[in-house]
Amino acid sequence: MTTTSIEWIKKHGSTARGKRELMGFLRGETLTMKESILANCYQCTGFYMDGRKDCEVQGYPLHVFMPY
Repeated sequence: MTTTSIEWIKKHGSTARGKRELMGFLRGETLTMKESILANCYQCTGFYMDGRKDCEVQGYPLHVFMPY
């Protein structure tokens, strides 16, 4: 992702767990395992644009760590 993507997420991405972590990752910061999971959930759910709720992807190994 580029600086343009970071700016798009800042402007349009929902305020939710994982946003800060994803932004850090895109800036090149090193994330902990938990931060990586939160960032992945934020990105995978489309930046929670339709609300902060469970993704309901039961077959995904990290689903048990889903923040919502």
